[in-house]
Amino acid sequence: MSEFEITMRDRVTTVHFGQATPDQLAPCRKLAGAEFGKPLDIQEYLEQESYLDQKPLVRDGRCHTWCLSLAHHPTEVLATCKTILREILVKEYSGVSWQTAYCIACVATDPRYRGQGLASQLLKNVSQWLDGPGQARASVLYTSIGDFYDRRGWKKVAAYQTSLSWPPDLLVADRRQLPSTRPITNLEIPGLCDRDVKDVESRIDSLLPQLKELHLCVLPTANLITWLHDRSDFVGTKLKGAPPQSHGSICNSADCWLYWYHDFRKGRLAVQRIRMPDETDRPHGSAVAAMLLDAIEEARTWDLAQVIIWEPSSLLLDAISLLRDIYNVQSDTRARIDKSVSSIRWMHGDETTTTIVHFNEFYAWS
Repeated sequence: MSEFEITMRDRVTTVHFGQATPDQLAPCRKLAGAEFGKPLDIQEYLEQESYLDQKPLVRDGRCHTWCLSLAHHPTEVLATCKTILREILVKEYSGVSWQTAYCIACVATDPRYRGQGLASQLLKNVSQWLDGPGQARASVLYTSIGDFYDRRGWKKVAAYQTSLSWPPDLLVADRRQLPSTRPITNLEIPGLCDRDVKDVESRIDSLLPQLKELHLCVLPTANLITWLHDRSDFVGTKLKGAPPQSHGSICNSADCWLYWYHDFRKGRLAVQRIRMPDETDRPHGSAVAAMLLDAIEEARTWDLAQVIIWEPSSLLLDAISLLRDIYNVQSDTRARIDKSVSSIRWMHGDETTTTIVHFNEFYAWS
């Protein structure tokens, strides 16, 4: 799509930016796999990406791989990233609307070429595509180097995480103080997500923004929720010989449910989304506690050391207190300032409005 010159090793070199060609896709993925692929080896990571290519979230042009390459040697990839489609709701003074957004993921530079400003040039070109052909109202990313992206237009959003840990001798056989729950089946997830999306849309539509406020929410669609399940299924099969059989818990009596993601790379179980009919209704706290206990049990089954939850509400913290009192489950809540920092860029780098993010939970991450 464009070319520019940089000085590398005392020589002026022409670099090409564009969407990865079929010949460039494998080099891009090898570069990303070296940075983000563990615990898979490079060949397994390439297999994972080919497997995920078939999933609805990224099929039919919903995902683009971008790269910087040497103009005279196109398969020599210097830097790469992906843009993955996100469906978002935006509520502004004039009303609510469904909009197109993208999540930027797998930003990686070949170590041999670092220090040349290549990542900045890559992001600049990707931004131009987002603002033009991509028609993206916004783009989001999650990073451990928020200041770097902040200077390039992706503004950090305040975000929090609660981590749960438990004693080695935890016993949960006696659950009489908690309501009954059961595992969510894979076949149920699309219908549950449809209900959740409608509920989220109603809640966002009820907001009353000021003139210079923008309220944003990434929609918890089935394609997005199950994308991470498919990833954990692949990794679980490679590492453990079988995929996880459970991806969530539901409390029918309270009409609450949650989904989780087996994060084998970081050795934890991430709660993707907790859905409650009314997040201010205190009686739902015991239902959330019961489902979190299911998450802890699932983590223990797979030797995952923690359960994490993004954007803990007061009701969630009450539920965790209940688990502490009954089962000695410990928690640590803190701001995400150096890991998975949520960052947002509006079309054309617009910074004239105040952004308020809703349901900033793990499901939106890639």
